[in-house]
Amino acid sequence: MTRKSLCRDIQSVHQRLNLRQEQFQLANEQSKAALKKTSPYLIIGIGLLAGVVTHVIGWRKAYTVVNTSFSFYPFLLRSTRRLMSMRND
Repeated sequence: MTRKSLCRDIQSVHQRLNLRQEQFQLANEQSKAALKKTSPYLIIGIGLLAGVVTHVIGWRKAYTVVNTSFSFYPFLLRSTRRLMSMRND
């Protein structure tokens, strides 16, 4: 590879890195804004509930439930949207 092509490759990788950093910063800012809108009592309550559930059923079962919930979430979201659109018609 020539020096010129190596410089182009480095610049292209640098641009992709900058883009990813900007996306990460935007997501970080959005997360902070959403967290500020949430009641601290709700956050504490959810953490307490998660701790109790994990202690009662064990961390492996809790992990399985959370993974299943995350994979099931898009389905629930689509179903809810469909129901809401049918209700508005």
